[in-house]
Amino acid sequence: MSELAAEFTSQNVDFIVFPGDLVNGVGSTPIQFEGQLRTWVQTMKPVYDANIDVYVCRGNHELGDVWSHYPDPGTQPEPNDNFSHRWLNVFGSDSEPNQKLPGNGPASEKYMTYSVAHKNVFVVCLDQYAGTRHDFAHKLNQTWLDAELAENTKTHVFITGHEPAFRAHHNDCLDYFPAKRDVFWASIRNATGRVYLTGHDHFYDHARIDDGDGDPNNDIHQYIIGTAGAPLYTWSPPYDGYNGDNTVEQWHHAKRYGYVLVEINDLDVTLNWVQRHTNNLSISGIYEHNEVWSYTVVPRPIVLSPNGGENLAAARTYMITWKTLEGAEIDHVIIDYSSDDGQNWENIDICENTGSYPWDIPLTDSNQCLVRVSDASDITISDTSDDVFTVFQCQQELDGDLNGDCYVNLLDFAMFVEDWLKCANPFDPSCNVQQ
Repeated sequence: MSELAAEFTSQNVDFIVFPGDLVNGVGSTPIQFEGQLRTWVQTMKPVYDANIDVYVCRGNHELGDVWSHYPDPGTQPEPNDNFSHRWLNVFGSDSEPNQKLPGNGPASEKYMTYSVAHKNVFVVCLDQYAGTRHDFAHKLNQTWLDAELAENTKTHVFITGHEPAFRAHHNDCLDYFPAKRDVFWASIRNATGRVYLTGHDHFYDHARIDDGDGDPNNDIHQYIIGTAGAPLYTWSPPYDGYNGDNTVEQWHHAKRYGYVLVEINDLDVTLNWVQRHTNNLSISGIYEHNEVWSYTVVPRPIVLSPNGGENLAAARTYMITWKTLEGAEIDHVIIDYSSDDGQNWENIDICENTGSYPWDIPLTDSNQCLVRVSDASDITISDTSDDVFTVFQCQQELDGDLNGDCYVNLLDFAMFVEDWLKCANPFDPSCNVQQ
């Protein structure tokens, strides 16, 4: 790591992302584990001293105490002093401001899951081990991630977490729960992300995840970068996990040490695999650029609502909302609507790019509806609802439907309770007429 720390400072990078397994952890006591983390931080001192931000997340080795209890069913680490608490001592403490991580994650995952914006880049680091509940969850807080991605307007999105989404060598990864993994993967794509940075497997592996839509320019690439000094693994395809409708296509593989250098020039992104010239760690390493992949982001509007799954009553007004990524110069947008899953489109309006539009929902019945928002000056720059939603006509008037959504439910009851015992008769002296 000291060699890599010198490399990072020599590259004059803005920040570093390290997706877990900072230390070994296995067989250690909590105090020993904390000592290992502090040694890691000390090793990275040249980076911190150069005012380079360091963003880390936990790997499975940061749960070494959980491993130690696996042979003994029914036992678990001490809940008040386990490795998760020691992680927070090092990376979540006000007394350690240089290495303290952002605290904007979910309540049980603060300083483990978080997001950060830097210039035109949005980075999300994901804990996949249940935060302070501290277990091998192999999943993430999707609700929190969805909210973060919806709020983001930065041009470039990078997501990182320790475990590969599509299985390579290890089977303990996000592939444990393929349906949840697929939702996660779709959320990256829908946020215009093109890269998932991960580790866990001790080698470098760059794979394109072909989603089958015929457009390689929206496929996400998985970068496995477990190459910071641990013993390297021998592995080759197939990627024999539960890949669903995706095809995992290997682009480059190396059983070598190194790192990935990401260079961003406005809308252009280049990822460089920088490889150590030898795996003999007793020899000082020389790092040389090897594989290179580039892509360009086209900033565009992103539909926020309706974005799939909504049930909208016809002949009502619904607020269509969208955001516009930084770098997009869009003054006016075209809003279109489809009732047949995009086979045909009807124009709703052309309006200013304000991010919202009150839509008078047409009289129709369809569960295959979509909304599309396009740049009025270039309709190829557009976004469509991520999934279909439903528009339906009320079949009868419901006296209890106070909010007019064709349902009688708790929302109506809440409106009823809010007005309970109010009166508005100006001729009744007992009334408190609302002005």
